[in-house]
Parts: sequence; C-alpha cells; structure tokens
Amino acid sequence: MWTINDKLFLEELLRNQLYSDTAHIIIVISNLIIILSIFGCFAAVKEVKCLLLTYSVFSLLTMVILGVGGVLAYIFRDQVVNTIQAEMILDIRNYDPSDKDNSVTQAWDLTQSQLGCCGFMTEQVSEPWEIWRYNKLLNPSSEYAVVPGSCCQEAELCVDSDNQTIVTGVWPGDCLELSLIYVREHALTLGIANITVCCFLVRFKL
Repeated sequence: MWTINDKLFLEELLRNQLYSDTAHIIIVISNLIIILSIFGCFAAVKEVKCLLLTYSVFSLLTMVILGVGGVLAYIFRDQVVNTIQAEMILDIRNYDPSDKDNSVTQAWDLTQSQLGCCGFMTEQVSEPWEIWRYNKLLNPSSEYAVVPGSCCQEAELCVDSDNQTIVTGVWPGDCLELSLIYVREHALTLGIANITVCCFLVRFKL
C-alpha cells in the first residue's frame, strides 16, 4: 500500500506495469494469507483431513505466487534500463503545462519535485534542463528557454521575464539517472519482501 499510494509517480513515464503489479500481488496475497491462516487454525482444531489438505494446497499456491511476484520485481529492475530513456523523450514532447490533469504532466511534475531533478542528459544537450527546449508548448521558438515550474527549487524563481531559464534556480539532478536509482531500489524492496515471505512459508511447511 505504501508503494501504490506514494511511490508510483514514475509509472506513467516508465510505461511498465511490472512495478505496480508486484505491489498489487503483495497486497492480494497478504489478505489471502490472513484468511488462509484463520482457515488453517480452524482445520487444525477440527482435525479434518480434507480441510488440512485444502489448507496445504492453498498455502503452496500462495508461496508460488509470492515467488513469481519476487521474480517480476527483479525482471523489472533489468527492463527499466532499456525503456526509460525512450519513454522520457516521448513524454517530454507530450508535457502540457496548461493541462494539470494530464497524466504525463502530473508524472513529470511529481518526478521533478520529488526527486529534485529537471530534465535529463542526452547527446543533444549539455545540461539536463535543456531537454525541455524540445517541448514546443513551453518553448515555441528558439528564442525561448523555459522549463516547467516543477523544475524550480523551493522558493526559487527559475524563469525570468525574457522567457529564459535561471540556471541557479533549477533542480540540479538528472531525472533519468535519479529515476533509475529510485525504481531499482524500490523494485529491490518489493522483490525482497516477496521472497522473504515465501521463505517463511517454506520454513513453516517444513
């Protein structure tokens, strides 16, 4: 729930469901484990072989699903490197500063404000924030050098009256680099959580 509520702001930019799928798997299986535990206690008290067999089968199924969820998290950590830059380049062009409800706009604003970054480095730019020059809604001509408001550091103004970016006022981080670190760390956390619970189930079965 912590991941789904607070840690999925990058999902729109990543265009990869494995990150959220793993978190949803953990939530569903956690609830099933609670129900299964109550059922197992009931079966043990009644000493009914059919119920105990049913409990064992569902426990095994739960363990397998948790193992799959852990594997998905590790697969995501490898896949994200191959897809994130291409998706970010596309979403830079789709960013609409006038539409705050746009999913791409929200994702970029949350990413930049929460990670403390502004744009990202490519071969075409010398500073991460310069990638925003490729957004025609912010910069309709070569005379503009405007970045989104989410690029501005707290209590700082980073765009002057001549539509030029004040470099000292923008977040210094590279969003691509920081996003990779961020999602890899959280995917690792999700994977470890799944595998750990899976190991506990195996231990109790033994």
